[in-house]
Amino acid sequence: MIGFVLCSFLLAVLVQNQNEFLPFLTTPVALGVGLTVMAISLLAGYLRKVPTVIWHDGFASSCLLIWYAYWVPQFNDDAPMFFFFPLYYALLTSIVTLTLINKSPYFDQESIEHLRYLEKNSHFNISTIVVFVLVSLLITRHYALYPIAMTFFIVRHAMTACLETIDS
Repeated sequence: MIGFVLCSFLLAVLVQNQNEFLPFLTTPVALGVGLTVMAISLLAGYLRKVPTVIWHDGFASSCLLIWYAYWVPQFNDDAPMFFFFPLYYALLTSIVTLTLINKSPYFDQESIEHLRYLEKNSHFNISTIVVFVLVSLLITRHYALYPIAMTFFIVRHAMTACLETIDS
């Protein structure tokens, strides 16, 4: 999910420096672009037209754009969550990629079996997590709900990517 890492880091830098480009990210056009990319990513993932890593990246990046465009008008422009949450996403995704996904070919058989069991568990289903992320985008009163949902999405992405690497 290199696109998501780059988008998150870029958003954190833009917010920290209060760049003049930020007002464009709060326009209805930016919200529409985010919704369009999200819909295309979800449809491509559902139809299995693109690899999982690509549609996960598109979905996560578009959610970040929607989150910023939808939430900034409801909070102060200098709210620290618009800097820290994207930075958190970039660091978490980078760490998970470097420590888990890149090391997955070296997992032992018992770890692989546990990972497959977790993937089959219905409570940790990608569809459930996607719905959780979408609902959390709409609930602005609980500002920590979206980061929690994205954390679950990133962890689930790591499990899927590890298993795809092992199976290939």
